[in-house]
Amino acid sequence: MMRKIWALSAVLLLAAFAGAMAQDANELIDTYRRNFARSSLGTKLELLKEAAAYEGANLGPLYDTAIQFVLNNATLIGSDMLIRDIAVISVTMLRKTAYAPAADNLWSLFRTFRENTIRVPILMTLADIAKGNPSILLELNAFVDSQVSLFKSGLQPDLPVLDASVYALGRLGNESSFPFLFAVYVANINKAVSDRASVAMASLAGDYASFLSAVVRRNSPVEKVAALKAGIKADALPDEKRGELAEAALSVGVAMQSPSPNDQLLITELRTLAAAELTRLKWQKASALAVRHFYDFQLQYNRGQVSKSNFLEAIALLGAMGTPEASQALSLFLQLVNTETEQGKTYDEQITLAVVNNLGALGDKNAFDYLLYIGYLQYPESVKRAARDALQKLRW
Repeated sequence: MMRKIWALSAVLLLAAFAGAMAQDANELIDTYRRNFARSSLGTKLELLKEAAAYEGANLGPLYDTAIQFVLNNATLIGSDMLIRDIAVISVTMLRKTAYAPAADNLWSLFRTFRENTIRVPILMTLADIAKGNPSILLELNAFVDSQVSLFKSGLQPDLPVLDASVYALGRLGNESSFPFLFAVYVANINKAVSDRASVAMASLAGDYASFLSAVVRRNSPVEKVAALKAGIKADALPDEKRGELAEAALSVGVAMQSPSPNDQLLITELRTLAAAELTRLKWQKASALAVRHFYDFQLQYNRGQVSKSNFLEAIALLGAMGTPEASQALSLFLQLVNTETEQGKTYDEQITLAVVNNLGALGDKNAFDYLLYIGYLQYPESVKRAARDALQKLRW
């Protein structure tokens, strides 16, 4: 009966407000606040629901008052579903009304309740209203950091809450959040969360490519690889920035050696990923680096330290450079293969074809003698045909 009486009263109240459009918005909010303060718990919820339908004024202060009521009484009636419903509708309406002054109270509410049914809406609201609020930013960064630490200790964080936190940091867009978002990305807690972190990192203010490049230059091998992967994802960076990042990664990889077999594998992966991206971009700025990478991988391939596919990537990188120094490196390698073939030593047909085809792509006439000599040696027809094709592509 009380519920029906209140509903009727609320309708009449709204009708009166609608009929008196000249009434000041502050008076309207004060009226709602007074009624909220003196009503029962159930009636408070009904009032908030009725107010949510009102379009004539921004009632953000009313919902902020409701949040303060929840905070003041959470220890007394925290298990009551009504107070949770009051919290949820207030959080939802604060987002709708974009009432930024409520941000600090919302964070207090976040700390008070552990249920993700309350925490997730709070975070979604903060994502919209807390931009430029330094205290909220610090709290969110710290919270995300704590969740990564929790995961590393062997415990599972609340994934919906973590996902919403990452989303909120991306929306707030402050560059100070990068290391915390990157930690989520590289921790591989959950694919959806990692993907969310990737998007959030790219949306921060500042130079995203520089953030990633700093990781590539300073952090551990696993983080170097993760940063490079983040930067060469589709649409993550423009080609100019992708090239610079890949060149930095290859430079770091060429200079690195580690006694740890696992780290050495990661360094090889870093170099191979970087080489593939530089090949795609035909990034001539890395020509000297590409030559060094090729000679290094040639030696490592002969020792069984890198795979054939790794070495083929290094050959393809030289072919994409379009520079005399790249052509010279491949020509000298072909001369070596020719000499060993003439001596009756075994050769790898796939590697030989790759060298010949890339010399053709480079079109440097200085490769003429080495390509021509293939026709006099005991190569299969596939290699001889490729050499003839390459000869036709040389520029004179």
